[in-house]
Amino acid sequence: MTNVIDTKPDVTYREALAAAVAEMETLMRTLFKAEGEPPIMFDYGDWGYDLRDRHSRRLAVKAVSDVYTLAHNDFNAENQRRYFDRGGNGEGPALISADTALLDRLADVLLYEEITDENPYKIAHTEYPFMSDRQLDLRRDRETSDSAAESHAVDGNDYRAPEKRRRTPYENYRVDTGAKIRNAERAAQYKRDTAPGKEVTYNLRDTGGELAPEFVNCRGIGQRWRDDMSAVNEVTVEPAEDDVREAA
Repeated sequence: MTNVIDTKPDVTYREALAAAVAEMETLMRTLFKAEGEPPIMFDYGDWGYDLRDRHSRRLAVKAVSDVYTLAHNDFNAENQRRYFDRGGNGEGPALISADTALLDRLADVLLYEEITDENPYKIAHTEYPFMSDRQLDLRRDRETSDSAAESHAVDGNDYRAPEKRRRTPYENYRVDTGAKIRNAERAAQYKRDTAPGKEVTYNLRDTGGELAPEFVNCRGIGQRWRDDMSAVNEVTVEPAEDDVREAA
């Protein structure tokens, strides 16, 4: 690969940096773990670099970053010159910041061995460890706050005072719906139990003055309800010891 800025004037210096970084990433990802460890050649400008060799890779990264930095500085300087040529005053237009995302990817290529190291103990075994974004996320997920030591004992149990979990809106909806259904069923049963019976008309002269069975069937219903359904039957009243002595 030759210098993109020289061979393709229509390509911006940022696009040239993005193309160089993408090619270096692809080469490292594809060939770095190949059997036999063949050279990973990367051509830039008039020079070729073996990305497998750490020193050669550092020179390649420096060459790519230098070309981008010089082009970026020229771009900002040209903007300043045009502004003042048009009669502008003051400090001039704001400087355009460098593309830090691409530069970070370029640094990742330089630190490829450290970032791709999957050793879970790299922090303890390496003096200056580097972690990828995925490894950083995994490390944060495994971290525990200092407040956990305040409630966890050496046996691993959590001795915090238990706190009731707040219901979710869906759980509150289900509880309310169930309560309304049960209340409706109770109301319907109560209405059936307390509804008046069918009206029966008769003449005492026809029965010789005796009340018809339909009239007296309700006799004792209150007592039966009290005996069968009242909570009074579940309460046992025990006489006090003083009352027992007086009765004796």
